[in-house]
Amino acid sequence: MGVRLRPIALLFSVSLVLTGCVTTDGRPVNESRAVVDYMNLARGYLQGGYSERAVKPLQRALEIEPDSPDVHGMLGMAYQRQGEDQLAEKAFNRALSIDPEASDVRNNFGAFLFSKNRLKEAYRQFELASQDVSYSQRSRTFENMGIVALRLGKSELAVEHFIRALRLNSNLPRANLELAAIYKDEGNLYKGWQHYQAFDEVSDQSARSLLLGIELATANGAQSKAASYGLQLERLYPGSMELKQYRSRLGYE
Repeated sequence: MGVRLRPIALLFSVSLVLTGCVTTDGRPVNESRAVVDYMNLARGYLQGGYSERAVKPLQRALEIEPDSPDVHGMLGMAYQRQGEDQLAEKAFNRALSIDPEASDVRNNFGAFLFSKNRLKEAYRQFELASQDVSYSQRSRTFENMGIVALRLGKSELAVEHFIRALRLNSNLPRANLELAAIYKDEGNLYKGWQHYQAFDEVSDQSARSLLLGIELATANGAQSKAASYGLQLERLYPGSMELKQYRSRLGYE
């Protein structure tokens, strides 16, 4: 087995995570370390927004270890950032042909497919990744499946996936936010408020989340919270549609 890293995981807020762990499978140790170094260099470029610079070190890594699923997977991310969709898909597929159990690559490939509105294909990649009980980001795959289910109009299925995700990691902001919105729409305002508060503890606010917070706080008698969210909406998102809706409800417009 060649160098095994966890280069990229998570959907929508993609992170690049590398370890310093090296296996050599009979090759010189310095070659294995070189692959790690090239991947770390590429990771730094990707994190810094220099996707064009990430390709060269990854190609150098493949010269040393042409069958590394992790290198091919990271190359897919680099091409995706550049808008080279065909090259990105080819790299992801190459990685998964080498190691069908590379759950981090599947998760990122699913994110790529989702970004292209290939929802059923994305769902399948997340589903396969979710079956890996040893995958350290398994909770994210269930969260991602929930997001795809919502886009497909399957809210009941989305709820199942979000709940499963939160059983594995109770601090997932997106799962809590979406459950808060779903329960609010269903009229379960107390349960929606519980999930919203869990979201509020761990995440920054968007215009959408602040308006949802105002609605749920008001419905649950938390007037000071509702006022606080309203002030944040005014300050952070002065030109947003959500602020217009909020002001309209207050009778300002």
